[in-house]
Amino acid sequence: MRTGLIAVLACLSFAAPALAWKGQPAKGTPTLAEVTANAEKGDVLVVEGTITKLGTASGSARLVTLDDGTGSVLVRVPENMLRKLNGGNDPRVGRKVRVSGRWDHAYLDKDVWGIQALDAESAE
Repeated sequence: MRTGLIAVLACLSFAAPALAWKGQPAKGTPTLAEVTANAEKGDVLVVEGTITKLGTASGSARLVTLDDGTGSVLVRVPENMLRKLNGGNDPRVGRKVRVSGRWDHAYLDKDVWGIQALDAESAE
């Protein structure tokens, strides 16, 4: 039993890049400036920001720009996920959202980084 608990705790420590930056304990949601400066490919993180731009991405995904006053980041979000935040309607500029996702290339351009959303909710 104790060995199983130790194994679970070890797995959680490896699966928690959203909880720390380079070994530093998390203090709430990181700013977008912190994310763009410190995130590495594959990091799973949670961010908050206001939608400032809407665009289209491949498939049924939308590409939105989130801004929190410290910086901005591109987020690739499935359209149905954003619609649930706005009563079934298209997402709108000015909406404050919290997004969890994986840090990766924002779209096919290998020089542009962003978040591939796994979940989103209203932060208003």
